[in-house]
Amino acid sequence: MGMAKVFEQFHFSLIERDQTDLLEPALSREDWLRSKLSDTIEFSHAGKPFYWVPQPYSDEFIIGVIERQKIHVVRTPPEDGAQEQESSFYTGSMVVIDPLNRPDGQRVAVQNDQQVGQPNALLTSFVKHLNDQRAHQYAVHFKPLFRGDNFWRFAEKHGGQLEFVRFRFTVPNMIFSAGGGVKKGLKRIGEDTDAQEIDLKIESDDGIRADSQAVKEGLAYGEEGNAKVTAKALNGDRWSSTTERLS
Repeated sequence: MGMAKVFEQFHFSLIERDQTDLLEPALSREDWLRSKLSDTIEFSHAGKPFYWVPQPYSDEFIIGVIERQKIHVVRTPPEDGAQEQESSFYTGSMVVIDPLNRPDGQRVAVQNDQQVGQPNALLTSFVKHLNDQRAHQYAVHFKPLFRGDNFWRFAEKHGGQLEFVRFRFTVPNMIFSAGGGVKKGLKRIGEDTDAQEIDLKIESDDGIRADSQAVKEGLAYGEEGNAKVTAKALNGDRWSSTTERLS
């Protein structure tokens, strides 16, 4: 029996671009994802060719494999002198995408297989390739999903006072999600400036209140995969959402 597959979870945000190919029909985010990921795509990762290969396993989810070629050395049988020979094979990581624009939608699960690559790094290269196609209707951003309760344990350990909390937000693209006033403010700034990401750092040498409304709303929005969050305690201890990824 094979080992159980382990997946890391992320969230896609699709930001509509102002200037796109006028010959390309305007699509919803779901239809755009289904269209763009319906064919094999070659992209570069760590200077080597990798491939997105769609799989026909589901009508609801987008399922594919990110794969690469590997070379290993084998030997011929004894009667052939046990000579070294190079042999090639392909290995891949399964990817499952929920493309629907709904609460908990646009989530991505990537198999963690070190023979292929680290999931966050693989997605970074794949998404960069998609975004480099400037005529595309949407720019794709992604953030790891994480457990907010780990942040609160970190804050409690340090008396609820932190030197800073930093959020790297993706501008909202879904009508559903937490975040309250933070989400509304981000949406307003995004519409006013055409920003796709917004960096916010709440900081004080004397310490900020971790349980403030701004931090609570920012963390709630980030838990849905819309922000990378980092924090530093007054004694120098650090916390990062990228090390608390859901799997």
